[in-house]
Amino acid sequence: MNKLPKNDNISPEHQVAKIFEWRRGFNITYLISLGIDLGLFKYLAQSPASTPQQIAESLSLHYPYIDTWCKTAFAVGILETENCTNYILADHFDKILANDTNPKYLGGYVKLGVDFVAKDFKFSVEAYKTGAKVPFQNRSESFAETVGIAISGLHALTANKLLPGLNGFKRKLETGCKILDVGCGTGKLVFQIAKNWRNVNVIGVDIDKTGLSIAKKQLAKSDLKINVEFVEGDIPAAGKPNSFDAITMIEVLHEISPKTRQKVLNNCYRLLKKEGWLLIVDETYPSKTEDFRKQEYQFPIQTAFEELTWGNILPTAEAQQKLIKSAGFNTNIDRKIIGEGFTILEVQK
Repeated sequence: MNKLPKNDNISPEHQVAKIFEWRRGFNITYLISLGIDLGLFKYLAQSPASTPQQIAESLSLHYPYIDTWCKTAFAVGILETENCTNYILADHFDKILANDTNPKYLGGYVKLGVDFVAKDFKFSVEAYKTGAKVPFQNRSESFAETVGIAISGLHALTANKLLPGLNGFKRKLETGCKILDVGCGTGKLVFQIAKNWRNVNVIGVDIDKTGLSIAKKQLAKSDLKINVEFVEGDIPAAGKPNSFDAITMIEVLHEISPKTRQKVLNNCYRLLKKEGWLLIVDETYPSKTEDFRKQEYQFPIQTAFEELTWGNILPTAEAQQKLIKSAGFNTNIDRKIIGEGFTILEVQK
């Protein structure tokens, strides 16, 4: 058997340190999850320079545990302190971990991992033997809500920057147009667009009954009933051909079975008006060995592993390109990578 050449610059101690670092990451994830569940981040955002005793008394928590939580959070850089007595959130964590309405909030992403992915991993040993899957759609309401919160930053980005940034589209948003959000889940993007652009009619479509149930309940309580609608089913159920000015798909393409992706893209093309826009935000799996350790692919690679037993398979850049072109889009596809490795695809009919 051929062996790769040995790297003499890597010692056993170096590899051992990696294992300890990865194991610490596991603990830090749970540390953050606890901080969210117990309200510690929100408390510290509102009451900075608090002592563990003050935190414990205010939130009716066990002081010795809170004292250790604070010291550990300081050790890893989540909290700051001058004397291990009074603690404040480190820079920017008030937005990232304490405010679930902020576009930079990542608490939902952490909770998705701890509350759901970790449990599904327990199923993986058997799944790897048989190829069995845990269904992604129609799970609990808490799962649907957590998924929505986990990608709420992408929804805010789409409504605030990506849609109005499309060539000539801001004017349409201001004067009135029609938008379809495919795979709308709990409707966070639909509501965000409708709130930002009051002259826009927005329809959300999804096959997931649980997420749609949450969206419809929220719609019933809102003042957006005139210009928002949620539809259960496949894309054709959402409207007639040539009826939408834009169609969005946010973290949805990789959740669609590879066998039906082309049909979905074909339907998007059919429902778009001439010069209408298809806006996809998703993740791209590397197609070349040399790309697997590039930074831009690290998040997508972890997503592919994490969601494997959900039946979600990330497409490569070549596959994305083929799907869009085969659907009938003949104009150039504007492609860019943002953040930790999200791919933005913009194409006009």
